[in-house]
Amino acid sequence: MPRGRVPRPRPPEGRGGQAGRGAPPPRGPVPRPRLPQEPRERSAGQDKGQAKGQAKKQGKRWGRGASPEPPPDRAAAGRPRPKGAGKKRGRRPDEGRPPLRENATGPRPRPAVKRENPPRKGGGGTSRRYFAAAGGLAVIMVAALVAVLVLGGGDEGTGRSGAPGPVVGRPAESGVSPSSYSSSPSTGAYAAIEQRSEDAAPLTVEEAFPERAQKIELPDAGVELSLKAKRLDGDCAAAVWGAGVGDVLRQGACSQAVRGVYADTGEKAGEGYALTVAVFNLAGKQDADRLVAMLGGGGGFVRPLEAEPPVDRFGQGFTMARGLAMGHYAVVAWAQRLDGQGTAQDETLLSLLIEGGKAPSALGRAARATRPAS
Repeated sequence: MPRGRVPRPRPPEGRGGQAGRGAPPPRGPVPRPRLPQEPRERSAGQDKGQAKGQAKKQGKRWGRGASPEPPPDRAAAGRPRPKGAGKKRGRRPDEGRPPLRENATGPRPRPAVKRENPPRKGGGGTSRRYFAAAGGLAVIMVAALVAVLVLGGGDEGTGRSGAPGPVVGRPAESGVSPSSYSSSPSTGAYAAIEQRSEDAAPLTVEEAFPERAQKIELPDAGVELSLKAKRLDGDCAAAVWGAGVGDVLRQGACSQAVRGVYADTGEKAGEGYALTVAVFNLAGKQDADRLVAMLGGGGGFVRPLEAEPPVDRFGQGFTMARGLAMGHYAVVAWAQRLDGQGTAQDETLLSLLIEGGKAPSALGRAARATRPAS
């Protein structure tokens, strides 16, 4: 409201233009009434300079990235933000810092807080721990698989079970070998005993050399041989010589070796015939086939049993041998003349090989396993 003289109020007019007139007001200076003023308008004028200075300082600080939000005075007044404030910019140096505190004189920044780099998504310590655990699990699985294979578990070809196999020691390094050798793999006649798991009962000496097998007769040749010695070994390495043969027995899980020696001394000393028979109890048909095929290679053979003279010279001179696979059994017959003479066409030696190959233990078990149920 403009300042100056205040107009005097006009008295109400009455009749005749003079009615209602009172006494004339006193002359002299009239005091001016004090007009009310709003506190907001009066304080705004006084604090305008101070607020403008604070806004200017806050705007400069905000433009340099000192605060993530615009100054409160400028935002409240509805003034435009500084140029470039709304554009997408890179990481500001004050990101991650605690908000500023305002006091009576304006905002006061807190001391800078050192912040460690946050871990990347999908990486860091968690991923390293995960891959380390996965690698450890893989190592454990591989070790368990190797242990199963070493113990002989799950071998369908030999019928081995998960239990530890028989122990085969180290055979002798040298010995005697036959002059002539032949072999035959197992046939369908022994299909019922191809796996030791189906014929688990161990052999005995009485089964391998029963009463009827105490003698071997060749009526046409006038030869009659009698059993001179017999032996059963739980370690098959004791019945052979040669590291290669020992490896085959070990691979075939040989559990037993039964040997016997027959002899006919004849009428004259040093004359007659002798026959050695050996039976090996292996895990499966494939192992028996492998053993009889390998024996003729010259890297090892069956060891003859010790006997009284002249049988103690068995293996010296000309000898003939034959290996037969009968299911999971390997049978070796080995014949010779005690004087060391003979040829590959000696019919007596050939007949002895045939008779020695009729192992009662293997033939009897195959017959009982294939007997039809009544």
